[in-house]
Amino acid sequence: MAKLQIQNLTKKYGDNTVVNKMTLDVENGQLTTIVGPSGCGKTTILRMIAGFITPTGGRIDLDERTLVDIENGISEVTPENRNIGMVFQSYAVWPHMNVFDNVGYPLKIRKTDKRVLEAEVNRVLRVVHLEGLEKRMAHELSGGQQQRVALARALILKPKLLLLDEPLSNLDAALREEMRGEIKEIQMNQGITIINVTHDQIEAMTMSDKVAVIRDGILEQYASPKELYEYPINRFVAQFIGTANILPATKEAGQEPDENNMMTIRVCDRYTMKVPFKDSDQTEGYAAVRAQHIEDEAGSGLKAIVRRNLYQGSQIEYYLQVDGCEEEDLIRMLMEVDFEKPEGSVIEIGIEKAVWLDD
Repeated sequence: MAKLQIQNLTKKYGDNTVVNKMTLDVENGQLTTIVGPSGCGKTTILRMIAGFITPTGGRIDLDERTLVDIENGISEVTPENRNIGMVFQSYAVWPHMNVFDNVGYPLKIRKTDKRVLEAEVNRVLRVVHLEGLEKRMAHELSGGQQQRVALARALILKPKLLLLDEPLSNLDAALREEMRGEIKEIQMNQGITIINVTHDQIEAMTMSDKVAVIRDGILEQYASPKELYEYPINRFVAQFIGTANILPATKEAGQEPDENNMMTIRVCDRYTMKVPFKDSDQTEGYAAVRAQHIEDEAGSGLKAIVRRNLYQGSQIEYYLQVDGCEEEDLIRMLMEVDFEKPEGSVIEIGIEKAVWLDD
């Protein structure tokens, strides 16, 4: 296990800042996922941790060992001396080697004793559930099996830290779900610290102890999946993690929290409700509302027109045009299948739960 500390990590290419003063702590044995849209700097962060890219500024420490500190002129530790394992998006399974030789290659080039090498290969093959497939060639493996080979090869040197660069993106939906569970199982059973990079919010939410949301090289929020989902810090996080409706809202200045640490806001200038207190001087902002927290509420005063309804088996997803909101901004609502409203229906809705956002 290892603790990773990143302070003010920066990477520039000319005038283009790809990663901007990112600070992040990853605790021992923790699985942290870095998530964000394409081009936000996720993979660049991972490659700076691995030592493949030299930062423009900042510092990286692994278990109190400084890997690089640009401002203080501490020389960068080379990738092979960092004791970090990495699994790439493309797997990089050598086609001319069988499973055993692929997995054992890192030990072979270190001239490890043959008996030790064989024992270690067998150990990690058991960890990734590939025992019995030692003699198979790469072309005889499924995508999921190739991914397990790459994972075993990264684990065989017993790294302090394991880096995963979108390792599941080439797999189909069923295999992605299976591998998410297996990676989490390895993390828990082996006690290894893992940093995973993905643009898949479901992968980030289901696998991770904590999630770092990145936008344009800037860390927007770093928290547990539950905290990110229930208390996003801004509109970007609210809409990227779980897809929230963003409604215009106002509140009175100088409000104090009530006995339940709540405050009063007015949504769409028509609907008054309580939300968790936020210490902010702003009187105009937004209410972030999940689709499942919008409900049918006769007499609420917040009218909506059903513009689309999508049957999803166990529920129906409605797209609503809500009074007080921009006409082109349709609001999502999820309801049980026994709540049936055709397109064009006028309903009144309520909001069960929301959070206030300044930005």
